This record gives sequence, structure tokens and C-alpha cells, in this order.
Amino acid sequence: MTTGRGSRAAGRERLLEDLLLLIPVLSRELGRAWPKKGREIAEITGCEMSGISGGISPGHVQVLISLSGGARSVGAIAEEVGVSSPAVSQLVDRLVEHGMVERRSAGWDGRVVLVDLVPEMQDVARRITAVYRGHLEELMGEMTDEEMRAFVKGAKLLAAGAGNLESAIRNASSAPGGEREGVSAG
Repeated sequence: MTTGRGSRAAGRERLLEDLLLLIPVLSRELGRAWPKKGREIAEITGCEMSGISGGISPGHVQVLISLSGGARSVGAIAEEVGVSSPAVSQLVDRLVEHGMVERRSAGWDGRVVLVDLVPEMQDVARRITAVYRGHLEELMGEMTDEEMRAFVKGAKLLAAGAGNLESAIRNASSAPGGEREGVSAG
């Protein structure tokens, strides 16, 4: 039987995990840079990131954080990080090219493909997660559970709105005359 304190801790842990997955999206949309190169991540985690010769996006960081909890299907990763399966598939393709993750068949069903960290990346992903989780715990340490739930809910809404903003900007730039669809200049 779970005590009130135990269920409270589990609920708070889930909120931290949710927020941890949202931060890269908010970072990208709000202009605050997350580490983009292997050397930047190496400085934060103390792990060598020789697999990354170019940049790494917030989406790549989200996939690595998601996989730090174990192998998942592309669909499960997409649901967890809040993007489409094709978008996650592209992120995974790049991480596979850099030797950071691998695809393999699920033992119970050969048709199911799982994505997992390569052994060398498991510690790196755990450290990335631990570093950012630690910062979040410090930042949110004074919040009550109710405040934390409200904050995470708000962050999810912000992330969803940021995605809508990106679509609106794309639509505006592709509309004739550069005007947004449904908006007149006069």
C-alpha cells in the first residue's frame, strides 16, 4: 500500500519528468539556448560526446531524456515529447547516424521496432537528465504540489502554443503578399 507521502513523491516525480521534457521545447521557442554541441554537453555532464560532430537540437535532447528511462517505440517517444511520429523518426535517424541510439526489434513482436540508447550513451543520457532534473528541483523546490501542477500545465500550454505560433508564422510567410491568412491589412 502506498502512503500519502509515497504517492505525493511519485506524482511530483512525474511532474518533474513532464517539465524536463517540456524545457527543450520552451527553450527553443523562447530563444534560450540549450547545449547544441557535444563539447557543451560534455562540459555539463562530464561525459565525452564524440558521437556529435555537429549540433544537437532540443528535440534530440528530448529523445535522449526519454530513452534514459529505457527502450521505447517511435510512437511512444512521440507521445511522450508531444510531437509527431515522423518528426521523432527524423530525430532518431540523426541520432542513429551519430551512433548514439539504435533501432532493434522488440522480442515479443518482430514487427515492433524499439529505439534504445547504445551502451556508451546510457550514462550520458542519465547524466543529462540528472543535471537538468537537479536544476529543476532547485528552481521548483519552494513550490507546493498544487503550484507545481499548475506550472507544468501552463508550460504544456505554452509549448503547444509555441508550436501553433510556428505554424502561424509559416502560414503568414507563405500567404500571397506575406499577409496572414484571414487577416487583412486594412
